[in-house]
Amino acid sequence: MLPGELREALAGAMIETRYQPIVGMSDRRLYAVEALARLNHPTLGTLAPDRFVPQMEDAGLAAHLTEIVSRHAFADIMGPVLRDLNLRVTVNFPLDVILARPALDRLEEQRAAAGIPAEQVIVELTESRPAEDMHTLAVSLEWLRARGYKVAIDDVGPAVPRLTPLLELPFTAIKLDMGLVRRTEENPAVKTFVRATIDAAHARGMAVIAEGVETVALWKAMRAIGVDAVQGFLVARPLPVEAVPIWLNAWNDTPAFG
Repeated sequence: MLPGELREALAGAMIETRYQPIVGMSDRRLYAVEALARLNHPTLGTLAPDRFVPQMEDAGLAAHLTEIVSRHAFADIMGPVLRDLNLRVTVNFPLDVILARPALDRLEEQRAAAGIPAEQVIVELTESRPAEDMHTLAVSLEWLRARGYKVAIDDVGPAVPRLTPLLELPFTAIKLDMGLVRRTEENPAVKTFVRATIDAAHARGMAVIAEGVETVALWKAMRAIGVDAVQGFLVARPLPVEAVPIWLNAWNDTPAFG
């Protein structure tokens, strides 16, 4: 997509928001839903984030996209379909956006206007580029935490630069990279890394979420290694807002995986 098309998509009604459930391992309860952007292009069809988000970031449009997705998410969480569920919602913030104070101020304005408590919002750092300025990042995280937001870091794995100092920042949760999760049982070195990362996160009071869980065997492996919550196609694919209560009723009737 050309830069002009990207700006047109943001100015119009092409961006929609879907919600992927995250569930706890110990009780199978709904932990949160992650708001995920989709772009409904008139000729290319519905595009997943990997088809347009990197282009948005390269074009300097990440803050605008984040604002749109947050607005949709807050409206849906407080809307007639989901309001009574009192759900936590995760909104993705690229590094450039979370470091920008105006973007955080806008998030706070949107949250207050929607009437959603900060405690129900999880700001998830998506590292499209390495975090180099740990001090400025810490200031942003502390700003969010002081107002009641939860903060998570996405795609944690051995390839993340400066992972140890990152985990010392005031995050409330980490999300294990899905590729890492899927290799845990077949690769002893990966399993050792995952176990050590979980221990380090728990020692700092962080929850650990495993992404990309698609099989019962992987669910059981993540539970055995100490993961707190999971996200993936075994639980649910990203859902339109109207489908979330329908999925939740079906999930609650699904037998435990043992």
